Amino acid sequence: MDDRAGFVPDEPAAGLPVISGGRWFDADGRPFVLRVECPLAFEEMVAALYGTAEVGDLAGDEDLCGAVAVALLIGGLDALKDRAARIRRDEQRGAIESAAFLALCRQRVAALTEP
Repeated sequence: MDDRAGFVPDEPAAGLPVISGGRWFDADGRPFVLRVECPLAFEEMVAALYGTAEVGDLAGDEDLCGAVAVALLIGGLDALKDRAARIRRDEQRGAIESAAFLALCRQRVAALTEP
């Protein structure tokens, strides 16, 4: 049994930006801060980007985290797991539409998550 249920750490994960402001969502002039803590696997983060993001969305860490957060909020964790499995299958069959962009997504996620 996990007795950490409901636990919210005082500080965000080291190095990961907090998404804030009207850049990501319409805040209607209200203060807006989104802090998402969801244990995503590496390939789930890649799946959140591949097929939904564009090269410009991967430029900065906040851009990358924001794109992942939006994909997670729109589709949910199950959708990211399914997309990651689909990417693996397509890659094994040689049916990836943009291998270069998939490699870029993996590179940016690795750079973001490596200590």
